[in-house]
Amino acid sequence: MRVSKITNEGDWTFGKGKADYAVNSAAIRQNVVTRLREFKNDWYADVNSGIDWFGLLGSRGNENAILRSIEKTILETEGVATITTLRLSSINSNRVAFIQIRFTDIFGSSSEMQESIGA
Repeated sequence: MRVSKITNEGDWTFGKGKADYAVNSAAIRQNVVTRLREFKNDWYADVNSGIDWFGLLGSRGNENAILRSIEKTILETEGVATITTLRLSSINSNRVAFIQIRFTDIFGSSSEMQESIGA
């Protein structure tokens, strides 16, 4: 597996040839991050892809629904084998969710990440 690398801000990298691509476990990790940051109805070609972050973060008491949506998205990402840790550490007053994730990919590599995603 090989994908174009993105910066921490979510922009594609250019100008370094093959060094601008993530491969194997790094590519899978990047795909997980990208899919988690995708909002439902955000892409005109597939309005059903992504997570309904606006709906989920707009109401109280949706922690289980948020976790299930995150879990489904991660497990449906090509190359992810299992999720070993999935925690929703908090949702702040600005409707930003802070999540902790650890998963194992098809190469046997374990990735751990913390993401903040908001509406």
